This record gives sequence, structure tokens and C-alpha cells, in this order.
Amino acid sequence: MGSPRRRPRDRRTPRERRLSSSARTVALHVLADGDEPPGSSGFLGRRTPARHAGAMGSSVVGDPLWAVLIPPQLERFRSLVDLGDGPVSVDLSGFNKYVVLADDRAFLFPRQASNVEWFERELATYRALEPTGIEVVPHVLGEWRDDAIYPFPFAAVTRLRGQRAGDASAFLDQLGRAMARWHEVAPPELPGARPPAHHDRADMGWLRRALDPATAAEALTEAADRLGRREKLNRWTDLLEAAACLRHVLVHGDIHEDQLLVVCDRLTGILDWETARIDHPFWDFDLGEWGTGLWRRHRRHFSRLWAIAWGSYARERGLDTDPAPLETAFRLRQALYLLDSDHEAAIAGTVEEHLGAI
Repeated sequence: MGSPRRRPRDRRTPRERRLSSSARTVALHVLADGDEPPGSSGFLGRRTPARHAGAMGSSVVGDPLWAVLIPPQLERFRSLVDLGDGPVSVDLSGFNKYVVLADDRAFLFPRQASNVEWFERELATYRALEPTGIEVVPHVLGEWRDDAIYPFPFAAVTRLRGQRAGDASAFLDQLGRAMARWHEVAPPELPGARPPAHHDRADMGWLRRALDPATAAEALTEAADRLGRREKLNRWTDLLEAAACLRHVLVHGDIHEDQLLVVCDRLTGILDWETARIDHPFWDFDLGEWGTGLWRRHRRHFSRLWAIAWGSYARERGLDTDPAPLETAFRLRQALYLLDSDHEAAIAGTVEEHLGAI
């Protein structure tokens, strides 16, 4: 009988071992909360709730804050940011960052090296918007780099008060007015800013071409041919060629109901600006980003929701209040998406349903 086999030596540093363990903890947390990894598909291709595989992941062993800062790091962090012994909690649900919450501040920590550019873009956007006094946007309070605490830079922003809205459709009028304010800001420099990865889909590429004056006519001809609606081509072209000429603005780039905070009947916060970029204003009205919940609750009323949001926005900016160009753009995008995918009507609607609305 030979000697017992030895376990290969773990050559990772203590920090690397801790981060590996943290990643498993975070994965369990994400599954327990019903989030999904990037690239999942729902209405318009986003945010279908994750299916639970079983009981595993329904709880987290230990303090979740240790997924970000172990006790020695936390002690140094408290001293650096003058936090004292105040209570803190942690939100591990973000794809690009962890958020450590104090009473009056939110501390942002990029998850990994590839997330730092998104973190820096979020801070640059907050700084660009601060002079406007838009109350629903966080302000940067400080930024630090201390490798003894965390291997990447981290920052503090104001903690906005409010709760996630159970049904954010009730706040679309206020959201439209807020959008108008940040769309009027002189576009800041945002190096490397780009659409999120799911915009690489064919239907997203089609919409981008439809909102470009140089390619709008070609894109609409393609849509009319593929959807078998040549008789609608002239109307669609009239609507979208005019819309394509709207100047590009600073867009949030990923608005959905999980990004909104409310108190009673008032919108109090719009979070997670890491996807901000300079782009066509329509992208901030993409209700398809909001997931299947909004669709299931308001499937028969999406035309009204777009009309509410666009109407309040357009009045603030002195634009045409007709929502038809906006709705046409997104309904056509969804119809083209459905041609190439297989989704239940209850989740994504039907081609006929979307075309019938325009």
C-alpha cells in the first residue's frame, strides 16, 4: 500500500482565497434574491426571474459584509472614511459593484478589475450632473484608493432615501420630467462609454440603425420586408426619420424599476449610472429593460405608459408630445426580436400584438 496522496498545495494568497470564497457567497446571495446573471432574457430580452434549483442559497453563512471587507479591513475602512462605530449593511446584488450602506452614505466597491471602468464612469456622471441640482441623482462625497482595505478604488455617494417601487409605472410622469433635466446637460466626457452587452443582439442593432439619420430609411425598409408590412413603410419612415434627427444626449442607459426609489407618491432616487453614455434620447424610454413584471401587470397599457413618460418629458424640453415615434421604434424592435426567438406570449407578447399597436 503506498503513502496517502497529499492535497496539492494551495498557492493562492490569503486575499485570493478570501475573494474566491466571497464569490461563492455572492453567487448564493444572488440566486436567493431571484436575480439573474447578465444576458438573461425577458420581455424585450431582459430580466426574467431566475428559477431556484432548490433550498441551497436561501441563506448566507457569516456576515455578508465579509464578502467585501473582512474585519481588519473593515476597521481600517471605518477609520479612513470617518464612519466610527455606525451601523453598516451591504447590498451584493449589483453585477458590477458591491454597495456598503451607512446611514447617510453609500460606498461603492467595484467587484473586480474589469468593473473599475464602469465605476469611474458612474462617478464621472454624478460629477457632471451635480451642478444641475437634480435631487434624484446621487452626489459624490469622496473617493479613495487604499490597497490595505480593497484592491481597487472605492467611493462614497449620498444615500438617497426611499424604497424600491412595487409598481414604478405610477412614477413615469415624474421620471419623464427628470429625464428631461439630465438630457439638457452638456454631454460630459465619458471615456470608453458604450451600450451594455445585450445591445449586441440583432434587434438592438436594428434599432440603433433606425435611430441614425444615415441608416433609418434602410432599416425601416428591412423591417417592413421582414415583417410583411410594406403598406406601413411610409408611415414608419415618416415617424422615425424625424425622431432619428434628435440630438444625442447624456442617457442613463439602463433605467428600470429596480433603479428607482420612491417615498409615498414621490420619486426620490435614480441609481446605478455606470451604464451612462452619450446616445439617442429614446434609449432612456426602453420599457423592455423593466423586465417581465411590468409587462405582466400592464401588457394592455404599454401605449399609455409610453405616452405618459414621453408627454411629460417632451413638454419639459419643448419637443413634439406625440409618443408615436417612440412607441413605433420599440414595438418594431420587439417584433423583429420575436421573429428570431421563441418566447411565451405572456412574457414577450406576439408579433401581431406589437404591430397592431402601431
